[in-house]
Amino acid sequence: MALVPTLTIKDTTTFSDDISFSVTDSLTVKAPSSSLTTVIATGTGSDTIIVPASTATVYLFVRHTGTTDGSTTSGAQVVDVEETGDAAFARLSSGEWLFIPFSHHAGNVGVQLHLPNTTHASTVQMEYAYWTKN
Repeated sequence: MALVPTLTIKDTTTFSDDISFSVTDSLTVKAPSSSLTTVIATGTGSDTIIVPASTATVYLFVRHTGTTDGSTTSGAQVVDVEETGDAAFARLSSGEWLFIPFSHHAGNVGVQLHLPNTTHASTVQMEYAYWTKN
């Protein structure tokens, strides 16, 4: 199977010169994988494990929907994307997303979602998908 991600970045305000580029790749993938799935992230990371522990590399997509349940806004609530064991490697705000190759050498670490500050919304609806690198 092939996964064809494309990333386009345009910036006309940060630098003196405009930046505009696009990168496309064709990635060979295999099972296991997870189609686009919606989950509710909470203040307990182990409640929302989205990639099981494995030595395999997975291409991981995660998006913060900006809502608590698909319709109610989550306000300023951020969500940490963490290795199981609570080591955050990304923090997403409303509308933000990531696409990365994830792998952990030990083989006993997966990926979970965690709300580091529940003084805002106590839950956030997230979307994710992953594909195992062939």
